[in-house]
Amino acid sequence: MKITIDTDINEDTQELEYLVSDTSNKAITVLMFALVGLARERASYEQFLETITRIWGHVNEIH
Repeated sequence: MKITIDTDINEDTQELEYLVSDTSNKAITVLMFALVGLARERASYEQFLETITRIWGHVNEIH
């Protein structure tokens, strides 16, 4: 499985957007595990929980 993530600036809000090549359930699951692993390695426990909460909120907005 190959998943690419491109970035773009939203012209209206000037915020960074992430464009994911595959948004199937399997691809999102792979991305979630990768992000959880990365967050756990690089952050304190509090930062890790905050990151997971943010990610979970965005995933719930999509579905």
